[in-house]
Amino acid sequence: MQASFATLLFSGTLAASRGLGFQMTLAGAAVIGLVLSLAGSYPVTVGMPHQLTIPILALLSARLSHHLPTQQPGADAFATVVVMIAATTLLFGLISLLLGMSRAGNLFRFLPYPVLGGFVAGSGLLLAKGGLSVMLASRASAVSLPLLTQGASLPLWLPGVAFGLSMFLASRIWRSWLTIPSFLLFGLLIFHALLALTGDGVAEARQAGFLPALDPYLTAQNPAGRWPDLHHVGWATLGTMIPDMLSVTFLASLGTLLNASSIEVTIDRELNLNRDLKAVGIANLLAACVGSPAGFHSQSVTTLPHHMGVNGRSAVLISAALCLATMLGGQGLVQHIPYVITGGLLLYLGLSMVAKWLLDQRAFLSSMEFYILIAILLMMVTAGWLAAIIFGLILAVMLFTFEYSRISAIRSTLTGRNRRSNVDRNRAQSRILEQHGDSILILCLQGHIFFGTAHTLLKTIRHHLESHHRGSPQWVLIDMRLASGLDASAINTFSSLRKLCDSHQSKLILTAPGSQIIHSLRKAKILKQDGEGAEWFADLDHGLEHCENELLAFHADSLSLEEQGLETILSASNSMEREARKRLLKHLTLQEWPPGSIIIEQGSPPPGLYFILSGQVVVEGRNRPDGPAIRLRTMDPGTCIGEISFYLQRQTTASVIAQGTVRTLSLSLPELRMLEDQDSAAASLLHKNVARRLGKRLILTNELAFNLSG
Repeated sequence: MQASFATLLFSGTLAASRGLGFQMTLAGAAVIGLVLSLAGSYPVTVGMPHQLTIPILALLSARLSHHLPTQQPGADAFATVVVMIAATTLLFGLISLLLGMSRAGNLFRFLPYPVLGGFVAGSGLLLAKGGLSVMLASRASAVSLPLLTQGASLPLWLPGVAFGLSMFLASRIWRSWLTIPSFLLFGLLIFHALLALTGDGVAEARQAGFLPALDPYLTAQNPAGRWPDLHHVGWATLGTMIPDMLSVTFLASLGTLLNASSIEVTIDRELNLNRDLKAVGIANLLAACVGSPAGFHSQSVTTLPHHMGVNGRSAVLISAALCLATMLGGQGLVQHIPYVITGGLLLYLGLSMVAKWLLDQRAFLSSMEFYILIAILLMMVTAGWLAAIIFGLILAVMLFTFEYSRISAIRSTLTGRNRRSNVDRNRAQSRILEQHGDSILILCLQGHIFFGTAHTLLKTIRHHLESHHRGSPQWVLIDMRLASGLDASAINTFSSLRKLCDSHQSKLILTAPGSQIIHSLRKAKILKQDGEGAEWFADLDHGLEHCENELLAFHADSLSLEEQGLETILSASNSMEREARKRLLKHLTLQEWPPGSIIIEQGSPPPGLYFILSGQVVVEGRNRPDGPAIRLRTMDPGTCIGEISFYLQRQTTASVIAQGTVRTLSLSLPELRMLEDQDSAAASLLHKNVARRLGKRLILTNELAFNLSG
């Protein structure tokens, strides 16, 4: 494989120097493989210069060798190409190292799958085209239909295409790690056997264009051949190619993510991508010193030891040893590998990359995703790889925007009838909230509110405000606890929401907005007050309590008509129960609590059962003794407290504190037992009223859960 890469990278006028290029890729394979295994998160990882970036580097190499003689006549094309490859590897190493150290490796996971597939499939097409270029012993840019149909060209590329297609079909039928090595070995044997049978020597085959040309600098005294002359590098021309080199590093980063993800699926183990990126960075910094192309995880070679049951680093060490041993054979080794083999191998690799995304992954892609993949592929073929990358990134942004906008910013839509605050109301107040709760509209938002989702919010609220079958909501409560932020379009939408609510005499109230959201809305003059209250509240519960209190105040006349006093605490439906209630009241103790009094303390034994006659109490809980107090409920007159610990005979789970002067009727556990022994009818009435309250609370909880799930 490394011989094929070197053949493609150093073609045309650089063909005589591809032997040294072969040694550079071998050295890079040894270095990258060892560093990834030793420093990566998976010790069996095999890394090497990867085929994803090779066709792009080959195009840059061909462009340099073609334009350099006219732009900088004194520059050495071979040295300039080597520096370009090494600089690209160096840039990729630095970027990978920085991404790993900053723990930003997961950013690449946000790239849409079809966009990634389009890049890889497009690179596969370029690699297959590069295989044809190698077979013709010409630059990739020179491959054309007239050239392919020439009689002298047919013997050069037809056998290579047949060889590459045979490997491609065989690998899809026999999915064994021996398939490709067997084809390569038999291909070499058959080629040299045909040379012997026809009587043609190696020199004739080389002259006919079937074998690479000899390096004129390669001698017995100089087995390394020609080394690049770094004093004659075309730096000016090289400087103009920095954007292209950065694009290659981008592709290499995508390849790292793709192969790492594929390895995770195969070995059923999650890799530490940030650690692997740091390892890839160090490996490529070292590989740049030997002029190697950029490299990273090899998915196929890494998963092979896993299927064979190898868990240590032995496979990596063997691979590195083979690379180093091949290097000892000198540059002459690559010059005895026919173009049929190297070009056919490149054709096979390119077709495999294309087939993986157009055939194998087709079942996992939607129609739109598949069309996006095809669009990037066609862009790479018609306009070039740099235009394809820009086009792909634009498509990625558009696809993300489209998909994200399909996720509704409204997580749930409720009303004050099926979502209550944590304030226990008496029977009269609960009846008012049940009848008029639809006048409180509650919208719970989620995610980042931006131009793609903000309009849906405005449209939904307008629909509710203009709806006539239930009446227009008087309070619009927007909970932003799960909203991560607003963009400029969303802020403009909230300004329109404020005007819309004002035009319908409705109050717009925000709950749980983040500090950044508050700052943005104040800057846009949508929020005017400095602290919470009226316009916004710290959480949904306090905001909903505010709306309920205003609703109850609006219907105060209706409340005055309801039964008050003991009837709201201990209801009796017939004369026998009313007599039992009179006897029950003799067992209850009247108590008055000054403001701030702790009626029930969290973690204490059950003190008794309390009925609130007047005043208001707040129920607070703490996760730990020194932790902050969290408001759980607020309870008004006509409600009951302490019933759970009272009946279960367990420590209290929260504290109950008097907000103002509170008057209660209480019953201790010994008094309850005495009541049950002496007056079972009165005790039954008590249990009936407590059970009714617990049942209503459970119904409200179930309704809330149902509405949230829908």
